[in-house]
Amino acid sequence: MKSLGVRVVRVFIKNEDFADAEGSVYRESIVKLRRLLDVLHEHGISAFITLLVGHMSGKNWRIPWLDFEELYEPRAIEKTMRFIEAVVKEVRDHPAVAGYILSNELSLVKRADRRDKALGLLKAFADTVRRVDRDRVISSGDVPDSYLQETPNIRDYVDYVGPHLYLYDVDLVRHGYMYGAFIELFSNSGDLPVILEEFGFSTHQYSEESHAEFINEVLYTTLAHGASGALVWCFSEFTGETDPPYEWRPLELGFGLVRKDGSLKPGALVMKRFSEELKRVEELGLNTVFKRRPLISVITPFYVFRDYEFVWYKSALGFWEVVKPTLLASILLSSSGLDNTIIYELDVDKVLGGRRLLVAPSTIVMLTSTWRKLLGYVERGGSLYVSLTRSIGNVKAGYEAATHMWTELMGVESALEAGSLGVKYQGEVVVEFTKSLAHIAPGEKLVLKAPDPIYTYKLRPVDSEVLAIDSDGRPVLFKARRGEGCVYTSTIPIELVEASVEQGDWSGKLQALYKSIAYEAGIAPDYEPSNPEVEVKPFYGGKSDIVIAINHGGEKRVTVKARRTIVDVNKIGGNAKVSSWTKSDIHLEMPRKSSIILHVELEL
Repeated sequence: MKSLGVRVVRVFIKNEDFADAEGSVYRESIVKLRRLLDVLHEHGISAFITLLVGHMSGKNWRIPWLDFEELYEPRAIEKTMRFIEAVVKEVRDHPAVAGYILSNELSLVKRADRRDKALGLLKAFADTVRRVDRDRVISSGDVPDSYLQETPNIRDYVDYVGPHLYLYDVDLVRHGYMYGAFIELFSNSGDLPVILEEFGFSTHQYSEESHAEFINEVLYTTLAHGASGALVWCFSEFTGETDPPYEWRPLELGFGLVRKDGSLKPGALVMKRFSEELKRVEELGLNTVFKRRPLISVITPFYVFRDYEFVWYKSALGFWEVVKPTLLASILLSSSGLDNTIIYELDVDKVLGGRRLLVAPSTIVMLTSTWRKLLGYVERGGSLYVSLTRSIGNVKAGYEAATHMWTELMGVESALEAGSLGVKYQGEVVVEFTKSLAHIAPGEKLVLKAPDPIYTYKLRPVDSEVLAIDSDGRPVLFKARRGEGCVYTSTIPIELVEASVEQGDWSGKLQALYKSIAYEAGIAPDYEPSNPEVEVKPFYGGKSDIVIAINHGGEKRVTVKARRTIVDVNKIGGNAKVSSWTKSDIHLEMPRKSSIILHVELEL
């Protein structure tokens, strides 16, 4: 581990080996745990101790002092906290301990039926640990769609949020971009640090070479999006082929970076190279001297992380579906060379003063108070882009209105007939621009492919300008001036459509729309890639910048165009290379799923 540059590991406590039916800890198990910590410390590696296991690798492991059904009940919590307190007291003085994690994917053992029950357990954990050890960080250790990973709801209890991401997609470019978008979602515009607490694939699923490319892509993506760390699942392969759960989950045998005979997979060599490069960029001052400067935020709707009466979209759709438009909006911005964060609707006040553009993608509904805040934001000079929908998947929001401020904010009014579910789009959806919009000329067309029926609004202008129509001549994109700023309203939920198709559109046409709206808001990419499959994230340092580029697609040559005059370009990391550079352009040769870190000196 040390030779590969590993700094921290998660260690798992198997509860049935550590305690009896009352949660009383076995002394001999503590001795073994401390010996493990001794070995880690000898090699300069720290440990996050995961206290409840809980679920792991396709099996729910027995917790001796409780039945899974009573996991969130007061009596069970009392015993659980007795166990946690006893373990923490035994290791709190050990220099190898970096932090404590409540569980491994406890929601796969038993999902709390209410948010308050899950948060009750998390609060008890936080209070118990901090009473004994205030010097270490804590987190929840659950799956992304758990109550225990909802950043706006857990921020008072944990020190970081740690999503476990195992994502699959037909579109591998979108798949690669999705990891960064999830980091932005869980960060909530800097609300909490994010550690990608688990990611990986088994080399019994995919080739070792593809596995290494994936590890490379995700490590540099997490760095580019400001994550505090990333933990690959897992260090080594397992040898007990017929042990549970490997008997019925053979893929779990092959997740390791190290083969069961001790030899290194290509992914381990990626880890080693990345760790060496990480030291160099830290010495330069990444995230201290060199910092991101996002001017755009995407809004996560209120119903994702809070329950309101009769607003049931999350329970009907599930977490993974309800957040897709938010993630896709972030991806479309990032693939346009536009850095961005994601902010929860109830926290939108935090970004109103520092963002030139806010994006509310494929919106079913937002709070009336939010719309009022957004009007004030626009009047003071901000720009707002909103796309609308009345359906997601099989859920149809007929008894709904996205806003009460159609005319006041957007300069439109509804043209739907009473009782109508909305305008239906399915299959090929054509958006034809009738007026110029920065990078888009009149007559240009944007062609989307909606695999499922989508219902949306029919609007007519009041004092807004029509920028685009559909194939039936209906206005679908409007621009309204309000005070010092502008509101752009689309009746086509572009982000929802792009989240739903098997293969996304990477021609650059969708990015042209986003770049045009950003340009009119006074935002242009400082480092713009010639291909939207390449993500570029700058960290600004004044007279020089650190620029991270990740190729989420296949092998390609890419030009990154800089707005400021380039004086010098030095590669400081990654497996892509600089073929040449000029005062305005950096030319890169990028193998598939490759990355590069550049130090770019600029003319003052």
